[in-house]
Amino acid sequence: MRHRVRALAISALAISLAAAGCSKTTNSDNKGEGADSNKKAIVVDKEGKTPVPAPEVEGARKGGQLLILQDGDFEHLSPQQIYVGDAINYGTGLFHRTLTAYKEPVKQGDAIEVVGDLATNAGVTTDGGKTWKFTLRDGIKFEDGSPITAKDVVFGLGLSYGKFGVQGPQYLQAAADPKREYQGPTVDKGKPVPGVKAEGDKTVVITLEKPEQAVPYWLTYPISTPVQESKFNNEKYETEFQSSGPYKIKEYKRDSHLILDRNPNWDPKTDPIRHQYPDTVKFDFSVNRQNQTQRVMASTGEDAAAIAVSDVAQENLATVAADPELEKRVIQGATPYANYINMNYDRIKDVDVRRALVFMYDKSAAIKNAGGNKVAVPSTTLMAPVVPGYKKYDAYPMGESGDVAKAKQLMTGKKVEKLTYCFVNTTNGQKAAAIVKASFERDNVFQVALKPIDRKDYYTTIGKKGNDCDLVGSGWGQDWPDGESTLGVLFDGTLIKDEGNNNYSYFNEPSINAELKKLREMTDREAAAKAYGELDEKIMKEFVPVIPTTYTRHYSLIGTKVGGAFLSPLYSQVNVTRIFVKA
Repeated sequence: MRHRVRALAISALAISLAAAGCSKTTNSDNKGEGADSNKKAIVVDKEGKTPVPAPEVEGARKGGQLLILQDGDFEHLSPQQIYVGDAINYGTGLFHRTLTAYKEPVKQGDAIEVVGDLATNAGVTTDGGKTWKFTLRDGIKFEDGSPITAKDVVFGLGLSYGKFGVQGPQYLQAAADPKREYQGPTVDKGKPVPGVKAEGDKTVVITLEKPEQAVPYWLTYPISTPVQESKFNNEKYETEFQSSGPYKIKEYKRDSHLILDRNPNWDPKTDPIRHQYPDTVKFDFSVNRQNQTQRVMASTGEDAAAIAVSDVAQENLATVAADPELEKRVIQGATPYANYINMNYDRIKDVDVRRALVFMYDKSAAIKNAGGNKVAVPSTTLMAPVVPGYKKYDAYPMGESGDVAKAKQLMTGKKVEKLTYCFVNTTNGQKAAAIVKASFERDNVFQVALKPIDRKDYYTTIGKKGNDCDLVGSGWGQDWPDGESTLGVLFDGTLIKDEGNNNYSYFNEPSINAELKKLREMTDREAAAKAYGELDEKIMKEFVPVIPTTYTRHYSLIGTKVGGAFLSPLYSQVNVTRIFVKA
């Protein structure tokens, strides 16, 4: 899963896990080399035992405004287009409900649960995973009071197959419609959605060509958010979506702010996860990392009930860490996600040039700019340490500042035209881009032109095949606990399409594609896990489509009046399902 691009701390869905479950990571040695041994199994509630309503939060009260400070707008909020971690965190926490959902543990290291959200449980299969049935809860409604029906869920899922879902995850669609012939209900009007149907008002049935055990995980994404066909207004749905959660749009001014107020037709008796404590939730999209830190440190006025989305600014990290009162308001923890600089495989064809670029990158400067080991540690692999089968290796050993001499040796007799590095145009993105340029231009080995891209357009732009980026920054975390949801998504060339790509290197090697297909079809996932680790190393040693840069950590501030906050182990953001404003 994608996440918004920051200077270095780019995160995505993190299900901390072992081959059969989940585990937390501490990175206590500051090397980011693996998960600790505190392993907890992921609990999948197939029997519907999760209580509703969600238990009240101790000390919580109703009222007040929660303020969320961001350095830019969300790329997508139309649910089927969402695939960036912060939009999933805030979207599914506040206004988009899904068939299944994650119930996150307040205490780090406790079990993560996959539960029924709109559905009464996490799904029922009686044929090993080929057919899944989901029964909707009684009393679930849209913000206008209309009942949410199975037909609305099917229409929403149908949107995910076509252009109004091209930016979202594509697992279900690929499994139900392998030839990808269906173009969604706005194009193929009247045609059934492949693999998905409604049985009456209460039951959604998913039928696949092959058994899939990951379906309950896939449906935690907003692809399964219900959409009323009569209310869907194409592109306008990005800012005029209808809520199924505890909050709804009051005012949305793109690139400026989003204000949410209470959804009067959300019933807590139908919801095992969320609460509705603040009167309003306001997103301010104009606040860079430095100003977020300074405002929440001061915690005056409306900032007393504010959440800083970005990590504490580099220049304030030492101050915050040394102040016991500020440290009490830090939300921190390991975010075992891998970050990369992607090298366009079609534009940078020489493998030794790609290897030279790996040696040129100055990880130490980048980590220092991010704020040090509290927020980032160097990486060498494609998969993060918690992915099943993760293999620790370093295909290109060098100091943390790189090895310019080795790069120059690889570039002997070669000439490369100026490379274009595409980056997200925020304050942090600009600083990171400057480090990229300085790294690669040392001793005039390469020349780099910088191309800024607006934050809300970033992943859409770099995900278009044929873009003019030679190098791009990105971050990824597993979508569910399996190597397929990292290597299979990022490096399978058969999945490359015109837009909505996650393979930002446009890496397409037949031998790797074949190996990924083989691993995808293995029924023994423990054996597959080990093979994914071996394949990770093979891709980096033989083909080098990316420069692994860092694994990240989270270290952000909340205001003095924010209660119920904890770090989401899934999205590396403050979980807002239990949040309240203190008196």
